[in-house]
Amino acid sequence: MILFHKTWQWTPADTKTDVSFSFTCPEHTEELCLTVSFSPDALREEQACLPPIEHALEQYYDGRDRNREPMEASGFLPLKNLITLSLSREGVYMGNAHRWQASQVHVLTKEKAAPGFTVPERLEGDWEGMLHLHAICTSACRGELTVEAVPEGRESDALVSR
Repeated sequence: MILFHKTWQWTPADTKTDVSFSFTCPEHTEELCLTVSFSPDALREEQACLPPIEHALEQYYDGRDRNREPMEASGFLPLKNLITLSLSREGVYMGNAHRWQASQVHVLTKEKAAPGFTVPERLEGDWEGMLHLHAICTSACRGELTVEAVPEGRESDALVSR
């Protein structure tokens, strides 16, 4: 049963913003499955990547002499979009999936949880979540989130996280 599904279009102007979402998980749920994806995963054109990398090196190099400790901008290619997911259930923080993969599946049950998340005592109830748009490096990025509840008694072969 789909509890939440939405797609978004983001641009670099959305960097360092959060997108909130919420859903209610019904009783008699055996498994909660969150699928997050975004595309493209990275800016790959070297000429477009180098100016922001150089800017970051100048801003975050802590004033150290780059000649003594050389860092080449080309060593940081490509520039990856970074979107992470955090969850809470009825006001209790349940964890965060801080991953680079552009396609992720996170499964929670009463016995196990995807890495980065706490095993919930109960699945049913009100959940809140946040997509954290740490960096949108491409001119456009399409994001999608689907939350599915698997009813008790249904066999599932879903991975805990991928």
